[in-house]
Amino acid sequence: MSLWKVMKLGLIHSAFWTTIQLSVSNMMLRCPTSVFVKYETFFKIWSWEKRGALWNKLFRINKWKHYIPEAAQFNYRIYNKRRLASFKLEDIHFMILEMRRAELVHWLSMIPIVIFIKAPKYILFINVCYVISAKLPIILTQRYNRPRLEHYYQLRMKRDERTCRKRKSSL
Repeated sequence: MSLWKVMKLGLIHSAFWTTIQLSVSNMMLRCPTSVFVKYETFFKIWSWEKRGALWNKLFRINKWKHYIPEAAQFNYRIYNKRRLASFKLEDIHFMILEMRRAELVHWLSMIPIVIFIKAPKYILFINVCYVISAKLPIILTQRYNRPRLEHYYQLRMKRDERTCRKRKSSL
């Protein structure tokens, strides 16, 4: 295969995956956050994940996660997940929902790999490698960060409940 053909294929596939990512991302931005509350079981953190610690132990996520670009840099409508707006319960909950959205976007953007099943093996191999290397680190980062934030959120909720009960009982 000529260099020209390889470059042309690379350009076409880059455009394809960029279009897929942007389309899925924009489609999911239109999805109300209430969906991520209603279907929270789809985003359940399993006990064997040990609140995300498993992913950090296996892949040392805390060493490289800061290299992942924040999507909000490219699309102003995307919530910036680098920092919490504040430590208010509503902001923490909103961040958790946006992390669920980010995870789902990356899972959904992997689905089009099926298009390449009938393609020559080297094309399929290259695209599978791309999907795994581009999407899986982000999914794993969400699976590492979100359980920790959810745990913090639950602790804050319990603490706030106790504080409210103490205030009511002292009245």
